[in-house]
Amino acid sequence: MISQKTAVDILSQSEEETGRFQTKLLKRFLVYFRPYTKQLTLMYAAAFLNVAAFIAIPVVMQIGIDEHIVQNDYHGLLGTAATLLLLVILLYIAGRTQGVLMMKIGYRVIHDLRADLFAHLQTLSFSFFDTQRTGRIMSRITNDVQVFEELLRAGLDTIVVDVVLLASITTAMIYLDSWLSLVLLVTVPGFAFVVFVLQKYLLRTGRRIQRELSHVNAFLNESISGIRVIRAFAREEENITSFTSLNENYFHEARKLYPLLSWFWQCVATIGTLGPALVLLIGGIRLSQEMITIGVIAAFLTYINRFFQPLQKISNMLNQISRAMASAERIFEIMDVQPDIVDRINCVPDFRLSGNVEFRNVWFAYKTDEFVTRDLTFRVSEGQTIAVVGPTGSGKTTIINLLCRFYDPTEGQIIVDGFDLTQLVQKDYRSQIALVMQDPNMFSGTIAENIRFGRPDADMATVRSVTTAMGIDTMIESLPDAYDHDIGERGSNISLGQRQLLAFARALIRDPAILILDEASSYLDNETEKLVHSATQTLCKGRTSFVIAHRLSTIQHADRILVMNQGTLVEQGKHAELLSSGGLYANLVMAQYGGSDD
Repeated sequence: MISQKTAVDILSQSEEETGRFQTKLLKRFLVYFRPYTKQLTLMYAAAFLNVAAFIAIPVVMQIGIDEHIVQNDYHGLLGTAATLLLLVILLYIAGRTQGVLMMKIGYRVIHDLRADLFAHLQTLSFSFFDTQRTGRIMSRITNDVQVFEELLRAGLDTIVVDVVLLASITTAMIYLDSWLSLVLLVTVPGFAFVVFVLQKYLLRTGRRIQRELSHVNAFLNESISGIRVIRAFAREEENITSFTSLNENYFHEARKLYPLLSWFWQCVATIGTLGPALVLLIGGIRLSQEMITIGVIAAFLTYINRFFQPLQKISNMLNQISRAMASAERIFEIMDVQPDIVDRINCVPDFRLSGNVEFRNVWFAYKTDEFVTRDLTFRVSEGQTIAVVGPTGSGKTTIINLLCRFYDPTEGQIIVDGFDLTQLVQKDYRSQIALVMQDPNMFSGTIAENIRFGRPDADMATVRSVTTAMGIDTMIESLPDAYDHDIGERGSNISLGQRQLLAFARALIRDPAILILDEASSYLDNETEKLVHSATQTLCKGRTSFVIAHRLSTIQHADRILVMNQGTLVEQGKHAELLSSGGLYANLVMAQYGGSDD
């Protein structure tokens, strides 16, 4: 369990939540609206129709009161009532159309943005993932895109439509009675202060609370998942102390929010009441002096009650835009990253892999001038089984990374069937090789689905033939639901050894020309290892195979063993030859097996 100080340090590594307005980022985001121009036009037409209907309703009410009710003109009142009914129906239809289109366009844009970001991540080279933490990448796809979703939920139409609504209400009020409209000079400044200043501070406090809560949740998650280790090391008291500190931080921030929240809503309620009260007071005085009519006062009450809503929506939108700017910068920062490994324009068409591989004077560095392979040269003929051994950090896995073209050599060439590897289309090339790694990454789904991952078009007969050839069909049949057994997230419902066996089957179902086993028997017990070793010997026939193994007993029958040390190929040959030479390989065998003849 990490210490309290370390936990807080790690969890507090949050990113900027707000950013400055940048026109170029806004333009890039607005590109996602281009496919929906017609829907946007219809949405704004409905929005402006909604505004027009709302502005007209109080005016019609004023006419109905002053010219019909006061004058006892009930026939004319029926006409006014019919007009009001039509305006209310229009208000409903336009408002509903506006809302439905806004949600459809908004969620479609978010869908497209998230899809583009995910698709772009699939194209990026491994060098990007080497330098970026998984949590940061996940934050881009989830949290930062979620900020845009909140922005669009706040309203695509807010800035334009609500500004027009405010201007229209103000114009209508001045038109009806310029003196009574001075009520706005009293109420608007106070409300503007509340929504543009106090609300902004309220939102910042709320985000700090959410951040502290995320620290609490993260620590809870770590504590629950690591409960066995905590108990085993008798760290319960220390763990409680660490959690208490995080919980206190959360409580301290939360305690600041509620007085602010109470003050904010009380201010909103007070100003919301003050506006109509002033209209009634000033309107009553002017009515007593016959300077205004009852209908005008009624219209003013309707307008003033609606006036503050668009102000608050605009304030929310400005806060959301500020947050969206920070998220946009992070999202488009990833979108601007270009992959290091790209296909050439003139790649070899319809390439069929045989399995002849040659490394020619290959130098490679993950970081500039820190070479992990040095002047590496060797040749492998079609159908050979090549083992790569050496101390930790000697460059074994790097050979595999280069062979899979996860990286390109810094210097030198990798030749496959007479072609430079960079001349081959990556997808076509990798579809003809198979890789089994030390960590057999499984995906949620069934046994059959995970095996078929290596060849999606394979039928169940093919799946069964592969598992039978490997001798694992009995093991699979013994599981609940056999091939339909759900293995859980990352294979949590099966053992490590079973995951490794499925990884073998997943690789071998595609019948690859080149088979790569990277520490692929690390998690197998002796009995299972013998099973896989026997199946692998049979399945390696007729295909070029690269085997990286710490257990040197598993590679004794390889056609050739490459011995790596500090990025250099220091020895190569068969098992017996290398043992008799007394070099590094013999020392590795001696260290692992203590000189046993086995």
